Amino acid sequence: MKKLLFVIMLMSAATPAMAKDYTIRAVTNPKREKPYYFSPDHLTIRPGDSVTFVNAQNDAHDIMFDAVPKGLKDKIIVSPMLTKKGESWSHTFTVAGSYHFHCHPHEIFGMQGVLIVGHASLPGDTRHVSHEEMEHNMKAMPGGM
Repeated sequence: MKKLLFVIMLMSAATPAMAKDYTIRAVTNPKREKPYYFSPDHLTIRPGDSVTFVNAQNDAHDIMFDAVPKGLKDKIIVSPMLTKKGESWSHTFTVAGSYHFHCHPHEIFGMQGVLIVGHASLPGDTRHVSHEEMEHNMKAMPGGM
């Protein structure tokens, strides 16, 4: 019996944790003081987890990551424009650190959020991405801008 218990413990320790999928909704609610927002706008996940951004209304939203961990090197993360209720876009995050994102059409209204993967980035360990870089990346996507 002890041998069986030992084998079960070894197998469970060697089994990798299952990656999770989280949802962030892009919301338009003109009745609120802040009518454009992400819900939640702060989320902590583990490396290997995915986040699905869902358009909660028939309004145009996108997700642009304007600050990412330096470990991503030159990778730019930008979603396509989500224009219909229920449209979604998912991304799997493998590099630990802080990710700052916003909706480009509603950035001036404060529609932004922070995603922490594993642990927050230390000062100086975040790379800022310009709108020009993001727009160039979007034009290179299938369907372009």
